Amino acid sequence: MRKYLLAGTAAAVLGIAGSAQAATVVFFSTFNGLQPLNTWSVVQSADGWTTSSGPGIELQNRVAGNPNTSAEDDVFVELDSHNGLNGLNNSSMSRKITNGGSYVLQFLYSPRPTVSAESNGIGVFLNNVQIPPTFQQLGNSQTSWSLKTLQFYAPANSTLTFSALGTSETLGGYVDDIKLTAVPEPATWAMMIMGFAGLGAVLRRRRTLATA
Repeated sequence: MRKYLLAGTAAAVLGIAGSAQAATVVFFSTFNGLQPLNTWSVVQSADGWTTSSGPGIELQNRVAGNPNTSAEDDVFVELDSHNGLNGLNNSSMSRKITNGGSYVLQFLYSPRPTVSAESNGIGVFLNNVQIPPTFQQLGNSQTSWSLKTLQFYAPANSTLTFSALGTSETLGGYVDDIKLTAVPEPATWAMMIMGFAGLGAVLRRRRTLATA
């Protein structure tokens, strides 16, 4: 009986541990294949994102700087877009997060080459509230991609937004490879810890009985 109890407890703990460790990718936006080589365009939606302010989402493919890989179809986004109304060119793009929970957001950022840090700003917002910090950097002679990571809790049906910040003159920072991952809730980890505690108690009782 104790053997079956031990096996059942171990299986339950392993099951909880497996579910706790399983982070789920909600979306991964690469924008690949959406823009021909050496061209750019302003669109209203791209790879699950929709324009939420400004003239639109500018897609670039090797116009002012290179993509983050050598792939010719690796397109990236610039939100300080062309064709703004009355000089107001800063844009934002948004998409919904359906399920509430804890998330990790990762994306690649690069300042636009030869552009000031004040113009290269990119901000991430959840339900119109910025998740610090603002990403901005002086542009060198070439694109300089770096991985950015943000962690946050989102209520159900939240809106995630990327916005161009700072000087609005049609030149600004780039983003690419945006990945949102759902991570286990603290309650799941608590259940896993309780399961391990229960397994430990069973093992101690088994050793005590064996000694007796």
